[in-house]
Amino acid sequence: MADTLAALRSLMASHSPPLHALLVPSEDYHQSEYVSARDKRRDFVSGFTGSAGIALITMNGAFLWTDGRYFLQAAQQLSEQWKLMRMGEDPAVDIWMADNMPKDAAIGVDPWCISVDTAQKWERAFAKKQQKLVPTSRNLVDEVWKNQPPAETNPVIVHPLEFAGRSVADKLKDLRTKLVQEKARAMIITALDEVAWLYNIRGTDVSYSPVVQAFAIVTLDSAFFYVDKRKLSSEANSYMKENGILVREYGEVSSDAVLLASDQLTPSSADKTPTGFSRNTETNCGKATGNGGIPAAEFVNDRIWVDPCACCFALYSKLNADKVLLKQSPLALAKALKNSVEMEGLKNAHIRDGAAVVQYLAWLDRQMQEIYGASGYFAEAESINKNKLTDAKRLTEVSASDKLEEFRASKEHFRGLSFPTISSVGSNGAIIHYSPEAETCAELDPDQIYLCDSGAQYLDGTTDITRTVHFGKPTPHEKTCYTAVLKGHISLGNARFPNGTNGYALDVLARTPLWKYGLDYRHGTGHGIGSYLNVHEGPHQISFRPSAQNVPLEVSMTVTDEPGYYEDGKFGIRLENVLIVKECNTKFNFGDKGYLTFEHVTWAPYQRKLIDVSLLVPEEIQWLNDYHSKCSKILAPYLNQSEMEWLKQATAPIAA
Repeated sequence: MADTLAALRSLMASHSPPLHALLVPSEDYHQSEYVSARDKRRDFVSGFTGSAGIALITMNGAFLWTDGRYFLQAAQQLSEQWKLMRMGEDPAVDIWMADNMPKDAAIGVDPWCISVDTAQKWERAFAKKQQKLVPTSRNLVDEVWKNQPPAETNPVIVHPLEFAGRSVADKLKDLRTKLVQEKARAMIITALDEVAWLYNIRGTDVSYSPVVQAFAIVTLDSAFFYVDKRKLSSEANSYMKENGILVREYGEVSSDAVLLASDQLTPSSADKTPTGFSRNTETNCGKATGNGGIPAAEFVNDRIWVDPCACCFALYSKLNADKVLLKQSPLALAKALKNSVEMEGLKNAHIRDGAAVVQYLAWLDRQMQEIYGASGYFAEAESINKNKLTDAKRLTEVSASDKLEEFRASKEHFRGLSFPTISSVGSNGAIIHYSPEAETCAELDPDQIYLCDSGAQYLDGTTDITRTVHFGKPTPHEKTCYTAVLKGHISLGNARFPNGTNGYALDVLARTPLWKYGLDYRHGTGHGIGSYLNVHEGPHQISFRPSAQNVPLEVSMTVTDEPGYYEDGKFGIRLENVLIVKECNTKFNFGDKGYLTFEHVTWAPYQRKLIDVSLLVPEEIQWLNDYHSKCSKILAPYLNQSEMEWLKQATAPIAA
């Protein structure tokens, strides 16, 4: 690590102009949350492996900013050369730099790895002291990373219409309609899940996210796909041609952005598009049209649409800033509003996934009793022989989560996990996004809380579920905390709210039962979830963060419901279901707005012995009993007799 920092400082000193500091973001060229091995530059320089954060290297210091999910993990992983900066508690990175770097300081960053929004925000902060953001012509981390993994060359996979639910032609038509409405002539699409969704393709370039490293440019009459052409089979090439998508090499997006800026980006003579998207050759009621019926008179626009939070600063810099529309991508909302095929697939995927989770819990219950003498999932008592084991028998956080993956892998349409399983026992559960490693992970302990947050990718849907369990005797305090989390989980999941309500307004519902005891948690309460795509999907969210005010919840959106509580050094508790937003029939309809509510699509029991029933109101007990009854019926066809017997006991009604 010291050698890496020294090598980077040497490159900073020899850079023209010399750099006073270097920023190393977590993101790749597409501003992705999860990135390929080659793009884990911030991990490489700092040793911190969490998904969110930014490193700042100065000539005499090294700093890492991350959010509340990762405070404990970062503190454990960072060496003494690094200082942890806690987002929300310490000054933000741009404010810190503006206040602590010298006047006229040059602060370097790879412009491909930061968004337009971030770059402009930093530039505003630096302007106060005439400091400047310097886009480097090459990534300095790549220069010193001797064993940097190669770029992925995995095949592009066509996502069948039976799972996608809408054709590429329909999606392109909708996008072009949006372009015309916004007086734009083109859009540069950089978010990997948006490219995958728009063109109905999937890939394996990024672990856990079935995306292809690629860009897209869509104009009013052409669609371009920028990808390493080695990833395209003859079938994939044929698919692209059939859909009028012109394939370019990945790196050509840079020069094509320049051509686009001067309105010179056109299909080459060898790449004639067969879809008829010609601006002035078709007619509609005697009017010249383009894109299948949009009057050419509308094409007086000259703007290029880029999403300021998703588009990298490098591509934006190649455009004429006066003719750029900086606005959230229309694909973000279109992708979030699941069509009927995606909705059905999501529900089916969650049923199979719930069966896998129940099989895992029943298996784990047996193992904890047989190996550790635990009282198990249902009874409450101290374990009797946990210290008399051979290594071969011991269960660890990793060996247990591997078994869960086995159960999932046996299910139809399984394509892998949707994120690294958070399998955490005792104090590790307090590390919100804990990722166990085989060499260092903890052994399971029947006398401590076990938190398992996991999910899978299926061809028909993406899943994300958290359950927290105890196989021994939980303390009254642990029961109180679990029950407070459960009450918040139920309160949010049962919410009724008018159209136009955003996730910022709903977040408090999940926290109020915790606040009653002076407890809270440092993460958002809900995120959207993709359709065989990213497990974290916007543009909506349920959170205390102001950004949750930007997008109201709408019918057919998916969102998680996952409050928690974490006691440093002791335990973590989180409960998570995936919900679908649906219309709600209310007795009245104030303001004629129409009301919404949620439908749970996740199926797995809540552990009865962790619940202090005296803290529940009758409506909460009724909801639990109803949910458990559905859970038992829905999962029955997927379980064998012993698993079904276990589930019947786990879902037995709670007496009010």
